Amino acid sequence: MGRSTLTIWRIEKFEMVEIPRTQYGYFFSGDSYIVMNKKEDSKGNATYDLHMWIGKDSSQDEYGACAIHATKLDDSLGGLPVQHRETQGYESAMFCGYFKPAIKYQEGGAATGFTHVVSNDIGDIKRLMWVRGRRQVRADIVEMKWSNINQSDTFIFDMGKDIFIWSGPLANRFEKMQAVIVAKSIRDDERAGRAKCTEIHGDAKKLEQFLGRYPGHITKGEPETNQRTSQSSVKSGRNCKLYQVSDDSGKVVTTLMSDSLPFKQSMLDSGNVFITSNPDMGQIYVWKGKEASSQERREAFKIANSFIEQEGLPPHTRITVMAQCAETAIFRNMFGNWRDEDMQKGLGETWSINKIAKVAKVEFDASTLHTKPDLAAKYQLPDNGSGDVKIWRVEGNSKAAVDRSTYGQFYGGDCYIILYSYQPRGRQEYLIYYWIGSKASPGEVTALPILTIATDNDECNGMATQIRVTQGKEPPHLMMLFGDSPMVIYQGGTSRDGGQTEAGDTRLFHVRSGFNGRCRAVEVAPEAQSLNSNDAFLLITPGSNYLWEGQGASSAERKGCFEVAKLLGASSPTSHDEGSESGNFWAALGGKGDYATDPRPENETKPPRLFECSDATGNIVVEEVVGDWTQEDLTVDNVMLLDAWTVLYVWIGKDSSDQEKVKAVEEAQEYLESDPSDRDGSTPIYKIHQGKEPLSFKGFFQGWDHELWA
Repeated sequence: MGRSTLTIWRIEKFEMVEIPRTQYGYFFSGDSYIVMNKKEDSKGNATYDLHMWIGKDSSQDEYGACAIHATKLDDSLGGLPVQHRETQGYESAMFCGYFKPAIKYQEGGAATGFTHVVSNDIGDIKRLMWVRGRRQVRADIVEMKWSNINQSDTFIFDMGKDIFIWSGPLANRFEKMQAVIVAKSIRDDERAGRAKCTEIHGDAKKLEQFLGRYPGHITKGEPETNQRTSQSSVKSGRNCKLYQVSDDSGKVVTTLMSDSLPFKQSMLDSGNVFITSNPDMGQIYVWKGKEASSQERREAFKIANSFIEQEGLPPHTRITVMAQCAETAIFRNMFGNWRDEDMQKGLGETWSINKIAKVAKVEFDASTLHTKPDLAAKYQLPDNGSGDVKIWRVEGNSKAAVDRSTYGQFYGGDCYIILYSYQPRGRQEYLIYYWIGSKASPGEVTALPILTIATDNDECNGMATQIRVTQGKEPPHLMMLFGDSPMVIYQGGTSRDGGQTEAGDTRLFHVRSGFNGRCRAVEVAPEAQSLNSNDAFLLITPGSNYLWEGQGASSAERKGCFEVAKLLGASSPTSHDEGSESGNFWAALGGKGDYATDPRPENETKPPRLFECSDATGNIVVEEVVGDWTQEDLTVDNVMLLDAWTVLYVWIGKDSSDQEKVKAVEEAQEYLESDPSDRDGSTPIYKIHQGKEPLSFKGFFQGWDHELWA
């Protein structure tokens, strides 16, 4: 496991002064700060995020000094850090994530002689904290007077030995919970436990002990304004633009390269600086080519600020500056099929066949899943597949049970409902895969989700995890439900009585192994161009049968061919290595021909991302949760999206609204379809209910508490 180290400096008299850790999380509105987060992986490789935080009352001179010192720090680290500009009240989710449970703002600054409250000095502390935000929580330390109180937020009265929490009648439940957490963190971290936290229930008149005589009313405030949080819709990338930037003439000159996603990576030139502008997100990214002039690289923030002024963007627009080869995941995601410089080139370049590596079988013990939930998440396995399976085929607007003897055999012209029952930790749980064949009729594709919901209600009391799967995108767990036998998909036709397409005299099956050697066998056209050097193929002919092993075929795929032949009642095939085929083999395929010989690119892995979907404002708003997640990040009154790249989870909180439940699934599909990074829109979508999470989901959250919501 890697580790992170946070270091913070405050700009005092134009110099960097490191602040003690006891002051982390407190920021003076009149100051500027540099915050550096160093992350080291298990091999000791380091990456850096360098944040410049600008207080709302900070002077232009202090901001300038902050930028100069940040640039020097960046240079001293070889240009490796990704630099960010943060402004008070509009901080990024990443920045807020460093300071759980909340960022705390104080008036004043170094120039006016203000100092932080000394830890454990509780003799004469009296302060009022205004707590706001559902997820990116901010606490302003304000003057203790009635005019700072409203009905929509939560307030902490810190009296040293006693800490009181009061919530306005319009405050949301999440803010109330967060305020309690903030109060307890003050008690534990600043008072060493030598304080008592008490919630005050009732109307504002009870606050007279702190504020004096009640004025008769307090303002309503602005519940859930979202003006100070980094929330966004999944559609927000639609207005993104890419510019090439130059300041050769002494003035920033921008050239529009593209105004639609996805951008092409080839548009980026190592000799220049580029900016992506996304007004909807309040964010711009600056990319520094490694061959750009030293002046342009050093003055990236200056260029970014000039760009913001020229384009009329809000002054609090966040800025992220990165060097070539140090791109953030969000930046890379704006470019279709982004490839790092050290990635192997895939299809499109000619490779010698003998360079294709044999695929080694992944050694994996599924019995370890329940003791190692992180493995369940990594491999997307709720369990080892040994539970009970029921399968139905969609027929018009109804479903029909599939003969158990044919489980594992599917037709491309059908849609299927696969119910899997298992008992993790002694509790009955259900998964429902609904599978869409590539040649299924539109009517049955439409009926499939309706029948899936009905099956969930009838068989599982509406508490199953529902998983949408398209042909060819089967998750590893689905392929484990049929024992060691390959999953077989016949070309076209349907498995219903009389619906099968009559099998030809010559048949070809493409056998490819996946996780842990599980194989999928897909019937393809019996011709040379169907072959692929990476895999194995089974050729059935009237005279004899053949096993063709491509240069990159694995032993699991070879074994799979024999098992498919046995399943079809065909005689054991004769093996042919690629390049040593007989004349009869080619004759059965209609003669020799070209086929795919390029090595298959390795599966791309991307870090998982978690989003919260809320309709508190009347519109569905999606906000990313950053940092290390805990189970408490799953808010029970909302819907969450967890993007694990190979699958997308829609988690339904028990108190989420009907609109959130319906819209979140739509947003999930649109999220996939609108992803600019050549994302496959057929990525499986898991719909799961609070309290019924599969192990493959729980594994993303360290220390999952099975009794938290009991």
